[in-house]
Amino acid sequence: MRWIPAAGSKRWWSIALLSTLLTSGALWLIRFGINGQTLTSVHMLRFALLGAVISLVFSLAGWLGARWIWLFSNAGLIAGLIAMSAYTAEQTGWEDLAGFLTFMLFTICGFAAGSVVQIVAFFVSKARSK
Repeated sequence: MRWIPAAGSKRWWSIALLSTLLTSGALWLIRFGINGQTLTSVHMLRFALLGAVISLVFSLAGWLGARWIWLFSNAGLIAGLIAMSAYTAEQTGWEDLAGFLTFMLFTICGFAAGSVVQIVAFFVSKARSK
């Protein structure tokens, strides 16, 4: 994990910006490209805000030193985007909503798994330092 910046590094904010752009772009691509929904500025803004909030929360965790949370959260985010694109392709209504909920579930599960791994890593490092 040497490629992940250290806690408190300014690189985390560059990562947050890049992650925001990539997440928002992926959400737009799935919604407007794959699903073929009508392109509206309101929905674009909502997906951009969702991408920004998710990216900032994950990057803040990394900036605070929780690098495992950042790593697993992004893995869950990517898995969620893939699952959402698979579930919502050419679907409308409830199927579209189910795909979005699947995306959120994968993202939350990634965050939870990262939190568990981060806690275990903390206790392992404390045990080794004794």
